[in-house]
Amino acid sequence: MLRLTLYILAGVLSVLAGWHFYQSCLFILQWLSQNPDLAFLDLLRQWPEMILFPLITIFLASGMVLNEIFISNPTRPLLNLKVAVRPLLLSTIIGLLLGLAIGGLLQIFYLPQLNIDEKTVRVVSWWCIGVTVGFIEGVTWQFHSMEAGDKKRYQKRLLISLFAASLSSIIAAWIFEWIRDSFDTTLLIFQQIEDPLGFSILGILLGIAFTITTSPSYMAALRAGKGFEYREDDFSPVTQSIDTDYIQTQTQNNSQTAPIISKKAIQTLKFVSETSAEKIEEGLSIELPEKSPIRIGGTQKQQLSNGQIIGSDIYLPNTPAHMADIVVNKRETKLIPNPKNYDKIEVNFIQLNSTKEITLKHNTLLTFYSDEPDENNANQPKMYRFVYYNRFLDPQS
Repeated sequence: MLRLTLYILAGVLSVLAGWHFYQSCLFILQWLSQNPDLAFLDLLRQWPEMILFPLITIFLASGMVLNEIFISNPTRPLLNLKVAVRPLLLSTIIGLLLGLAIGGLLQIFYLPQLNIDEKTVRVVSWWCIGVTVGFIEGVTWQFHSMEAGDKKRYQKRLLISLFAASLSSIIAAWIFEWIRDSFDTTLLIFQQIEDPLGFSILGILLGIAFTITTSPSYMAALRAGKGFEYREDDFSPVTQSIDTDYIQTQTQNNSQTAPIISKKAIQTLKFVSETSAEKIEEGLSIELPEKSPIRIGGTQKQQLSNGQIIGSDIYLPNTPAHMADIVVNKRETKLIPNPKNYDKIEVNFIQLNSTKEITLKHNTLLTFYSDEPDENNANQPKMYRFVYYNRFLDPQS
């Protein structure tokens, strides 16, 4: 309910801000045109749609984009402002260009020769605004959401935004026309509130639409944190064949490799962002598939000569061969510790003291301790920390 309220407020306040800015522009143009050298500016006041529609489009699109960014991460306003720079700049450029195009199109529709009904022109213009705002919302999504790294999700989001914004703008136009037909439009008071009332309805409907289309997606993932800092690639030879002594020699190989998504797990595991890399680095998020158990440990996943596949899907050097499994079911994810190594795992900074399955919640911290001393503190074991999350609420943070 709070999300819906914030989107509706964003829509209404954005269009009203655009409307008042439009009124200010008209006043400034009138004042400047009193100067004989600037009299040509008065011509702009003869085509008010060329000023109104770019402003409404810019303010409405920017308001919706900014609202989504701040709702996604309400506790980090400074980061939000930094993230919002590119989306807002793009919103302004696209809104200005397409808003001018809409205003110019209306001037053609208003030509007496075409004899187009004013109601039809209004519905078409509002539909154009909705399409533009939906397009901007969909396009700018890639600049403030990690989820947009998936092309299919990005394309789906863009299409849904376009459809929802188009439909809501048409509905808003119909509602406004019904109001106009129900009241005496010749009354002065109605004429004074007609445009801001109509655009407020448009803002409300777009707010409702974007509340639905921008709802956080459910996707289980692990984001790499401490322990996955960038390091130079190691070009040491990697064992190509596995014999019966593999488990014993794996400890030596561990110290020569970095944390990775094991090659045999690439088909089921992938990074959320667009990357074909296997190496796990700080800030990258690993999307977890449903139902398939994800094994975490210190043995790279390999196929033995007898066809048996052993090892970990998420490989953490110098850790026990099998630390835990993660199983993702619909709307629920469980951490299943290995009975032999549960004491090397922490959940939200609390060390596990049993093999009891742990139901993971959004923003749960998982820490896996290795048998290797930390580079910065030899008295402490090196750790690998993940943040589990199941919905996209924070913009690339």
